[in-house]
Amino acid sequence: MTLPTVADPDKAYADMTRQEYQDYVANYRDFELDLINKGMTDTSLIDQAREDAPQAAQLTQEIQQRNLERYGADLTGQQRRQMRRSLQRGSTLGGIQAVNDARVAQEQTNLALLGDLVNIGQGVNRVSQNQLAVSAQNAVSLKNAYAQAKAQSKAQTYQTIAGIGSAAIFALAI
Repeated sequence: MTLPTVADPDKAYADMTRQEYQDYVANYRDFELDLINKGMTDTSLIDQAREDAPQAAQLTQEIQQRNLERYGADLTGQQRRQMRRSLQRGSTLGGIQAVNDARVAQEQTNLALLGDLVNIGQGVNRVSQNQLAVSAQNAVSLKNAYAQAKAQSKAQTYQTIAGIGSAAIFALAI
């Protein structure tokens, strides 16, 4: 299979560019917009940390209770109250820390996603700009080659006419 002959390279390039844009709109634009929206609004890590904090407190309390039973500890009422308060403080602080860590991680994840999208876009733009630069260089080279060939043809025509004229003068002189 051979490629078709291109009569108008500018029109062919414009058609290819238009088709690439239409492919982008049809296949990738919605996905890209969804990723941008996700990168700006996603809070899934924070939501999960808020959900996990009470469960972590419950697990810590159960572990503490098993340890007391395992070692046969007999606590006074004051010790039990103090242990409960300590557990509540630790659970509250642990939950706050988990949510704050999740906020930091969420921000980094969202920024990384947006950064990746920007890098992809810049890569596509860089390639497109390079293609346009090469196309422009080719057009200039083509115009220069045409002008040079035209000048060379003109010079050869004048040289041929001069040669014929000098041959005619030489023939008349003899």
